[in-house]
Amino acid sequence: HRQSACLLIALANEQSEMSLTELSETLGLPISTTHRLVATLMVYHLVHQNNTTGKYRLGLEALHLGNAVLQQLDLRREAKPYLEELAKTTGETANLSILNGDEVVYIEKAEGAAFLRMLSRIGHRAPVHCTGAGKILLSEMALNEVRSIASRTGIPALTPKTITTFEGLLNEMEFVRSHGYAFDLEECEIGASCVAAPVRNHTGKIVAALSLSGPSARIKGYMEKLAKHVVDAAEQVSRRLGFDYRRHLS
Repeated sequence: HRQSACLLIALANEQSEMSLTELSETLGLPISTTHRLVATLMVYHLVHQNNTTGKYRLGLEALHLGNAVLQQLDLRREAKPYLEELAKTTGETANLSILNGDEVVYIEKAEGAAFLRMLSRIGHRAPVHCTGAGKILLSEMALNEVRSIASRTGIPALTPKTITTFEGLLNEMEFVRSHGYAFDLEECEIGASCVAAPVRNHTGKIVAALSLSGPSARIKGYMEKLAKHVVDAAEQVSRRLGFDYRRHLS
């Protein structure tokens, strides 16, 4: 029922409990109609009334339904259309990565049509310190966690351009937090560069990195432009996972 759905949405958007009058005004419905809707939803435990204040909030069944939806979301499935669109728009290779142990693992990809595109494979592992995806996945972790990973893996030079100091890695993480994306400028492989952005779940936690990679000779001149495409795609995937950017920014 549309009116019931609107009532639940109103309660979900409100940071505190709402009175019957407030609900009535928000929905643009008479008090009697609003009361009838609330009473029905309370039967199914979708709405709960505070016995002290008489105000209403979402019930535990609403929480159960929300958790059920989140559990059914598949990160790869939700991201795939956006990876394909990103690869189609740019012609480059789009990847989805997660942190597994102390390494980046590529779990999904879409290849663009550009000549000499970067070929990647699902299941490939890479270091965190010299990949765009790795920098994204580390960027909001606690400092002691980052230090522990660095101590276990080291910060080895894979190319002459690899960052090899902990201070340098922290600077890269700060860049991610201030810009919303990360670069790998031939730090993992000579001749290859990439840009990555964070994918967040419903709580705002970074759960994956979406990245775009290509030959440096072709993409190094417009990395900032590519970053906008990657950030947009990552934000769309995050929304599919339940993340609300409006609340995040408020």
